[in-house]
Amino acid sequence: MTESDGAQIVMPPRWEWRTFAGSLAELEAKLGCLAQVPPRHSEELYLVNGRSPHNAKIRDGLLDVKRIKQTASTGLELWEAALKRGFPISAPTIGSFFAALDLAPPVLRRGAYQMDEFLADVIGGDPAFRAVAVVKARRLFSFGGRRAELARLSFGGAEVESFCIEDESAERVEAALKELDLDPAANTNYPTFFKRFLSLAA
Repeated sequence: MTESDGAQIVMPPRWEWRTFAGSLAELEAKLGCLAQVPPRHSEELYLVNGRSPHNAKIRDGLLDVKRIKQTASTGLELWEAALKRGFPISAPTIGSFFAALDLAPPVLRRGAYQMDEFLADVIGGDPAFRAVAVVKARRLFSFGGRRAELARLSFGGAEVESFCIEDESAERVEAALKELDLDPAANTNYPTFFKRFLSLAA
C-alpha cells in the first residue's frame, strides 16, 4: 500500500478575512454581478481540534491543512498551505499532519491508513478532535483583483452563509473591506467558527 500524493499546489501565504451569518443578502447586493457565478458543490469534513488554531479538512479525498502564520493588528490573518495528501496516507505523513497542527502525534499501529481507518483510529482516538461534515456551495470570483468567495454551508442541522476575501497583500484586503464597509476586526476563521458552534475550549 502506497501513499497517494494528490495535487500539490505551492501557493504563497495569503491574508484572509472571513465572516459567517445566517444571511449575507445585503453584502451580496453590494457585490452585484461579480458574485453571480455558478456555485461549486462539495462535501467536506473539517477536523476541528480545541488545542490547535490551524485549519484541517478532507475535501475531494485529500487531507488538507492550512496554518495561521500571523494576525495583524487590524484582525486580518496570514494563512499558508502546509499539507495536502490523498489517501491512503503513510504514518510519517500523519506525523506531519499533527506537526502542522502543533499537536503531539499519536502512537500509530499501521504503516498506512485509508480514509475510514484514519478517521476511526486516528481522529476518533483523540477526544480533542471533532469531525464536522459540511455540505458546501461555493461561488468563487474576483473583487478588484482579490480572490473572493461566497459560500452556503449546511452542517449539523444548521444553514450558514460565509464571505471571504484574500490576497497576498494585507493592504489590498483592507482596501476591499473599506470599500464594502466591513470591519477588519470582525474577522472569523473556520476553526474559530466551528469551535464556537461545538463549544470547544481553546
